Amino acid sequence: MTDRHTQQGPYRSARDLPSIVELMEQIRGMKALTLFIGRKHRKEILQIEQQIEEHVAVVDGFYELLGDRHWIFHDRLSLEKVKAILGLPPDEAETAFIEIYRDAEWLRLTTMGLRRFPAMQSRMDLIEKAMDDYREDRYYACVLVLLTVMDGFVNDLDPGRRRGLHTREADELAAWDTVVGHHMGLTNAHSTFTKGTFKTSSEPLYELQRHGIIHGMLVNYDNVIVATKAWNRLFAVADWATSLERKSKPKEPEPSWGDVFRKIARNERVKKALDEWRPSRLEASDPGFDDEEVCVRAKTYLDAWMRRNFGAMAKLISPQLGEGTPNATAGRVREEFELWTLDDYTMVAADLEAAAVCEIDVELVMDGERKDARMRWIREDAEGGPAMPNEPGTWYLYLWGPLAMLNRRKTTEDED
Repeated sequence: MTDRHTQQGPYRSARDLPSIVELMEQIRGMKALTLFIGRKHRKEILQIEQQIEEHVAVVDGFYELLGDRHWIFHDRLSLEKVKAILGLPPDEAETAFIEIYRDAEWLRLTTMGLRRFPAMQSRMDLIEKAMDDYREDRYYACVLVLLTVMDGFVNDLDPGRRRGLHTREADELAAWDTVVGHHMGLTNAHSTFTKGTFKTSSEPLYELQRHGIIHGMLVNYDNVIVATKAWNRLFAVADWATSLERKSKPKEPEPSWGDVFRKIARNERVKKALDEWRPSRLEASDPGFDDEEVCVRAKTYLDAWMRRNFGAMAKLISPQLGEGTPNATAGRVREEFELWTLDDYTMVAADLEAAAVCEIDVELVMDGERKDARMRWIREDAEGGPAMPNEPGTWYLYLWGPLAMLNRRKTTEDED
């Protein structure tokens, strides 16, 4: 096998990522093996190979289309959504790509993953304010806030040698084993971030030129393109930080053939579950509503809210959104709910809208006033990924704060 710890970015193609190189080597070995044993798995192996080839094609196609406009393909993007824009002319593709970020729910869920960085946790309040500004088309404010978040985040990554993002050379941002490490990715886009500007200009700006924006020399950047590039760059920088963590870890043992075949079998189970699954809606009056696992979890959360048992509430929130320790998470819940007293509630219905996603409509009674709200639950496996109906898993609450639940109901009703 290739030693993945000796390979560096930037990569000429997504095919050159060490993990892709290893996977393709494994697949070649498995294809040879299934000529003699395990023949029933050969079809699945070929399907995995096809999926990898498609992934490479989408990433490389994206960079060929939008890389010279300094857009970056990061790990939080949906392969299917990006694939859908590849056949468009560049201007239309750029507009369609921006629409991915304009999905308020996607942006909120995507930013939640940033909490896992200790250096980002103290900046989440600013990120949430930037989301509000972005949603309300206050692009100038969103850009300024996210520029400071990126600089501060990178500055805090190495407390012994503090240097913000704007002080980094492009080659320092060569991300290991991630699609942002493509030669048209983060290192390429960083040239706009550090480009010096020494003359005031009121010409429309469509690049994330930090120097000119922060120093007040480029004054016409209040547009959705620059604001979306700020989000795009934030997630790319987070992937770069993740790549630093992964590269510093010891190399994991090579998987055995048993491990590989178990992974193939799991992929087949997931595919079968997705093929068989259909969206459904359970009304509170329907038989089995009270016994549905996610409904039981929702009732437990609401009962704990009525008792102001913040520790019990914290246990039902996704560990992906937690604060590191149960007590810290409970403290954060207390802060959110301190001024919100729940007198009563009624569970109305449960929308099982995806194989691992359920939204529950509830009526909350607070200070004698009845308010409609919506709780968003996701079923997770032991690693924090989505768990299919035919796999072990636990329902966890993602939209857990009072304002989040109230706004979710209002937003989805407005969309309907």
